[in-house]
Amino acid sequence: MSSLLGAVTLASTVCGLMLGQITAGAQSAGVVIASLVLMTLRA
Repeated sequence: MSSLLGAVTLASTVCGLMLGQITAGAQSAGVVIASLVLMTLRA
């Protein structure tokens, strides 16, 4: 039973890290796209 709880905790932690990385990647991609748009508008 304790091993099951540990496995669930580990899985939720891994999923949380993956989701965090995905959101961070989306934010950085949004910043890059916004800067590209600003550069094209200035040019």
